Amino acid sequence: MRGRLAIAFLVGLLLGLGGGLYLAWEAFPPPPGGASPADLAPPYQDLWVVLTAYANQLEGDPVTLRRRLDALAWPDLPERVSALVERGLLENWPSGLVRALARVAQQVGARSPALVVVLATPVPTRPLPSPTLIPTPSPVPTATSTPYPSPTSSPTREPSPTPSPAQMGTPTSTPRPSVPYVAEQRSLCEPLPLLRIRVFSLDGRERAGVRLWVNGPRGMETLLTGLKPGMGEGYADVRMEPQEAYQVGVESPEPVLSELVARPCASPEGGTGWTGWEIWVRLPR
Repeated sequence: MRGRLAIAFLVGLLLGLGGGLYLAWEAFPPPPGGASPADLAPPYQDLWVVLTAYANQLEGDPVTLRRRLDALAWPDLPERVSALVERGLLENWPSGLVRALARVAQQVGARSPALVVVLATPVPTRPLPSPTLIPTPSPVPTATSTPYPSPTSSPTREPSPTPSPAQMGTPTSTPRPSVPYVAEQRSLCEPLPLLRIRVFSLDGRERAGVRLWVNGPRGMETLLTGLKPGMGEGYADVRMEPQEAYQVGVESPEPVLSELVARPCASPEGGTGWTGWEIWVRLPR
């Protein structure tokens, strides 16, 4: 008798559960939610733009692109996307991601010097490693440097890493009227090598908006000083690849410096790293 009651109870329980699920999901389903990308937290809204930029590379459909971005309900959409491009430059995001974001910013009507530089940079000649969607900022070692020397002082160059005169052209104490010259260069031992360039005017003030040409293993890259205000108005940098040579041109692709190589080095703390470079350039005008 007890066995029959237990079986009847289990059958009734299963019928009740089945009937409840049917009523909840079929007969009286819950209304669809009204969530949208505009309800996301700001970091995930930025991620939405990143994913949209990647999708736009594959699809190339401006209507779909605009629909996805309008879902964020940003009243200042061009400025927000342009700011994301500048953040990518500041935090050294992969060049392919920054370029995809720059194309999106241009399509929604954004205008800024950063977009001009990013969109004018040629596509790398070899594929880069697959990046994460929004990389974390790479720590930039703090170089112990003195302020830019006045025009009357003559800085001392390091004898070992300085390229030979045949590689550097003919820098003299009095530069040619239309050609910038290197005022100082020095090497830095760091875990992730960077090529740092600072451009100054004759009176020693940093110059923003100067176009730089860096030729390396990724092909010719174009930089613009002043896009990282926290580092100085005349500052620009590019990530170096170990054991690869780089050339630097200022205001033209013609190299002012060549054979800047990231070689293995020993850090002052006793560890090992790679040789990064800091270049100071003074313009004759």
